Amino acid sequence: MDTQTLVVIGVVALVVVVLLLLVRAARSGRRTPRLRPLTGDARERYISDWDDIEAKFVDSPEQSVREAEALVTAVLRDRGHPLTERELPREMQRARRLSYTSRNKTEAMRQAMLHYRSVMERMMGSIDDGGRGTVRREVAS
Repeated sequence: MDTQTLVVIGVVALVVVVLLLLVRAARSGRRTPRLRPLTGDARERYISDWDDIEAKFVDSPEQSVREAEALVTAVLRDRGHPLTERELPREMQRARRLSYTSRNKTEAMRQAMLHYRSVMERMMGSIDDGGRGTVRREVAS
């Protein structure tokens, strides 16, 4: 082999190594954080607070969405989630975008609540009854 062929092989190998390192870095950057479990009392309190927020949604959707964001943030904080924008759950990022930038406010608020509810369910398990035998309230479709 001549030196030109060796240089080309070396450059190709270097590009492959760099690409593999970039893929590895991207994967490690989106790791799911290791979360602490909530105490039973905290879980019950959060579920009760969520029920109150959902009950107010029809009369005050914007306030309910703001309270939902604050509650979800508190749950994430209590579970030890790193609250950097990049590491927030995708549903929470979508809910924030919807609630701050959408033109159709009513539909955006409804969609944001659904996204926040999804995060709450994932953080606590199902919040349908919270172990209390209550019936789940739906956010109007």
